[in-house]
Amino acid sequence: MKKTTLIIYIAVLALAASSCKKGFLDSSSPSEFTSDVVYNSTTYASYALTGIYSLLTQDQMYSARLSLNYATNSDIEIVGADAGSYKENTNRGLSNYLGTPDNNSIAREWSLIYKMIERSNLFIDGVKKSPLMSTKDSTLMKGYMGEALTLRALAYFELVKNWGDVPYKSEPSKADLSNVYLPATDRDVIYDYLLADLSEAEQYVPWVRTGNYSSTEMVTKGFVKGLTARIALFRGGYSIRNKPGFPTERGSDWRKYYELANRQCKEIKLRGVHQLNTNYIDVWKKLGRFEQDAAFNENMFEVAHGLSRSGEMGYSIGIRFYTNAKYGFGNNANVVNTTAYYFYSFDQKDIRRDNTIAYYTYSNGAADIKEVFQTNPMSYNFAKWDQRFMGESWSVLNKAAAGKFGYGINWAVMRYSDILLMLAETENALNGVPTAEAKLALKEVRRRAFAEADRPLKVDAYVDALGDEISFFNAIVNERAWEFGGEAIRKFDLIRWNLLVSKIEEQRVEFKKLLAGTAPYQSIPKALFYKYESNNEILNKPDINFYQDKGTVDIPGYTKVNWMSGYSANDITSYTERINLFSSGLNANGVQNRHLYPIPNSVISDSQGKLKNSYGF
Repeated sequence: MKKTTLIIYIAVLALAASSCKKGFLDSSSPSEFTSDVVYNSTTYASYALTGIYSLLTQDQMYSARLSLNYATNSDIEIVGADAGSYKENTNRGLSNYLGTPDNNSIAREWSLIYKMIERSNLFIDGVKKSPLMSTKDSTLMKGYMGEALTLRALAYFELVKNWGDVPYKSEPSKADLSNVYLPATDRDVIYDYLLADLSEAEQYVPWVRTGNYSSTEMVTKGFVKGLTARIALFRGGYSIRNKPGFPTERGSDWRKYYELANRQCKEIKLRGVHQLNTNYIDVWKKLGRFEQDAAFNENMFEVAHGLSRSGEMGYSIGIRFYTNAKYGFGNNANVVNTTAYYFYSFDQKDIRRDNTIAYYTYSNGAADIKEVFQTNPMSYNFAKWDQRFMGESWSVLNKAAAGKFGYGINWAVMRYSDILLMLAETENALNGVPTAEAKLALKEVRRRAFAEADRPLKVDAYVDALGDEISFFNAIVNERAWEFGGEAIRKFDLIRWNLLVSKIEEQRVEFKKLLAGTAPYQSIPKALFYKYESNNEILNKPDINFYQDKGTVDIPGYTKVNWMSGYSANDITSYTERINLFSSGLNANGVQNRHLYPIPNSVISDSQGKLKNSYGF
């Protein structure tokens, strides 16, 4: 079979002819790798399924691009860029909605996702035709098929979120290419296909910790149901549409899909297999130590990276570490940043604030062994990924490293707190008022975020005061920002709510108020005064007053650092310029809310005229 250069599908034509290749199975000779061999063996079939999972760990998937680069910008996450680099034809430009069809990054992304879809199609077809489906092994094989159906749905979901209407097919590519060159399918139609697939998959896979399904690194019933709920909310949500004028419109019959999401979330909650870890930061410590959380199963599906193999969590996102003698090689945690606006959006008592936002770096250019204040209010990092959480096996590698290597931290695709907040959101929307169940779900998420003494006011009174649909919806919008910062969720939430443009503009306005020291930020300090803990390494954070202006006169025993309206005039001008430039591609070329990426030129040229770009690209 001759090699094809089709980027559009990565059809893997040899696989279409023989159903597998050396890349799937490594224990036998290539001549044995025919479909009748692979799908007549539960062992070989499991190897082929692993070949689908393995693609999730690639750079273009959840090692870096989907989890990090393509999830910015929102009102709480920004790409690390400045006025000179914000529109580069790289991931920085893409993050600022200034993507171009000749960007190689999106071409690689598109290709790998379709490669995953092709592998899934081959696998599902092979299992359906397997003689094992009429034997005692049918339950196991159906479980494998349920996993593949879910992985394919996840792949298509990522395509639609990022590109909108895309070509869809659910069968393997044929050797004569008769089913390869396809036009784009309307995204709502694709969503309906995915929901049907997940409905089938749900019948086949068990709950986690059942039988062979011992890990959340595998697709299990809870994640299938959770992904169903997430996709249903997108199906009933907003997006820019490929119609004259490119309007932003809601999917048809939204109530039907919100009801589906509501039902799935209720069933997950009722089952009780997945729960909130009682300690918010413990979720991230366990990920950093490569530990599975068998007690709570809060992470409903994790992409299984491997140390020194894949995963940029902790390297390209997380607290910024400069190379130093204690921890070794520095990271490049300036790819996904956040801002002072996000910091000050949190309640002062919210435990998640300092466990989510790092307003400091560890070490500096002088290789000091301590935390150092980050005074740039647009270069805060996400604290959920911290080299100090990492275990000894990682530490040995990092101390010997002279360059980047895979940190191996799993990527949590979905957490149980998402289920609770989707439940609260759908209860409110469907009933036109926050029901008791909606309030209970929101309280459960907030309760973990506050110390016990603060809960009567910050949880119970706060939620009970939300008496109408709008105020409760706004509370959900805020809660999801505080709960999921840096987790590749916020941008897409804002899109489905049709709030992306307005929330980013709100960020700009509030950020400028912070810099100017105007209401409601008139009491924010112009200078901060800090000292270290007794180890002279860790900032004494509870001692820092972020909310009351104490003037700028030196205080004995403390170090002073300029803050917000106390920055120099030049710095304020620079930060103001940057916040205006970030996300500036959202309303480009006369197209409003252009949150989608263009189809790569290489794909269009290979599509035999079936595909073309829209939205002003």
